[in-house]
Amino acid sequence: MYDDLCHHYRMQPTRNNTSIAHENGSIESPHGHLKNRIEQALLLRGSYEFSSIAEYQALINQAVDRLNAQHTEKIEAEKAYLQPLPQGRVADYEILTARVSCHSTIDVRCVLYTVPARLIGRQLELHLYHDRIVGYLHRQQVVELPRIRTSGTGKRRARCINYRHVAEGLRRKPRAFLYCTWQQDLLPNEQWQHLWQQMKTQFDLDTAAVLMVESLYIAAADDKESQVAEY
Repeated sequence: MYDDLCHHYRMQPTRNNTSIAHENGSIESPHGHLKNRIEQALLLRGSYEFSSIAEYQALINQAVDRLNAQHTEKIEAEKAYLQPLPQGRVADYEILTARVSCHSTIDVRCVLYTVPARLIGRQLELHLYHDRIVGYLHRQQVVELPRIRTSGTGKRRARCINYRHVAEGLRRKPRAFLYCTWQQDLLPNEQWQHLWQQMKTQFDLDTAAVLMVESLYIAAADDKESQVAEY
């Protein structure tokens, strides 16, 4: 794989000399300095919590820019020797296939994902990126999902459930919501979870299920998740 990468970008790979530790250190040391800079930026920020991946990426970019600013002359000297990039980009994803189950789900690397119900029974080609999964049917993109990884000691499986994918199907059989093993995953956030608790105390379970499923369907169909919850 590394040889293919070098060939694609017309680079000449070289090897470290055996037992010459500083050759590894020339790469590992700058990497360590960058990690320290990011850690210090997080400490100065006062929180490790971010509202989005893009916000976290911006912090990393700032740390990299400050580090690169110390080596402007060397970077400019290197640019003179750079070759034009190939017209085609080397693939940075892994290809898998998965058949959509009757429950509108696919299983990828021990993670259960929902996909749009119209894809039930179809065989999808999946492109696994580091942060997302893109599904294709007959070379046409039909779905894009955030990539989830299992986390936690002893936790072998995880779920990525999107109520928008299954709301229409649930509407036809709303009582299925009561017995769904990923019922809590269908509720978009804490506000919806609180609403479900309220409904169960104010109505019988069948009525509560119908109200909740209809609310989820409207939120999905009109793309008004917060407005429906507030109403």
